Amino acid sequence: MDHTLSLLLPTYAPETEGSASSRDAGDALVTAAIWLFCRNGIKNTGVEKIISRAGVSKMTLYNRFSTKEGLVAAAVEKEAQQWRDWLFSYVNGGEADPHYGRIPLVFTALFEWFSRKDYFGCLIMKAAIEFEGESPEITRIFNAHKTAMNGFLVDLCEDVGLRESNVLASMLMTLIDGSIIKSLLAKDPRFGLEAGAMAKIILDSFLIAPISTE
Repeated sequence: MDHTLSLLLPTYAPETEGSASSRDAGDALVTAAIWLFCRNGIKNTGVEKIISRAGVSKMTLYNRFSTKEGLVAAAVEKEAQQWRDWLFSYVNGGEADPHYGRIPLVFTALFEWFSRKDYFGCLIMKAAIEFEGESPEITRIFNAHKTAMNGFLVDLCEDVGLRESNVLASMLMTLIDGSIIKSLLAKDPRFGLEAGAMAKIILDSFLIAPISTE
């Protein structure tokens, strides 16, 4: 895969301690927050750890984001956008399969993500679970992410000429979410490929006769 695209992979952050001296302090805080949230969880990560890694003062954090919750929302939103930018670029830049189009590339991309040493699961999913019912902003970010993903998958299905693309996109999203969790828990990237194989079985059934969910 192209190195430029690899830098867009979610949960990517330098292994060395961050510093705001050579970049914007807000960006340094968001990058540090993503790095720590992915590894330690959001609620388990205190402000002191974030400012230490970012190399900024606590006053800077509150001046930029008002509260820790403001920083959490900014970090999760950046990670969501970064994740989609990477996935969409990977899939759209790959070679389409003559039978399934670019849909299999989604799962190849997941396999590559799961294979990284800095794979710690999906921060957007973690945030939605940790803040369920507590943060309207996290709920908004999560819903916007899922809407964007569904639209992308619908387009991939329609490119292949599949009917009931919304139903199929929902099934593919279930495979994506399931493989993200299984690969994290089992520490085995091959669940990305397994999900891809399952996707082809579903696609074949739609190519033969669309499935009714009624």
